[in-house]
Amino acid sequence: MGRMWVAAIGDETLYEVDLPSCCRRTAWGVEDSFDCPVCGAEWQAPLPFEPEECAFVERSGEGERKGAA
Repeated sequence: MGRMWVAAIGDETLYEVDLPSCCRRTAWGVEDSFDCPVCGAEWQAPLPFEPEECAFVERSGEGERKGAA
């Protein structure tokens, strides 16, 4: 499916294959963000997902996880 892109305005998220054709041509080979020279849309790569820590898990001094219950 290709990379995902997030619109700079409106937070629309699309796979590269679902971008408008003018944006898709510009997105090819770009790593983090681009402005489409045809329609002016601004796209950026999504931020990396980092899950939140679970409240029921505690860390020991060595980075090991133990259940709190």
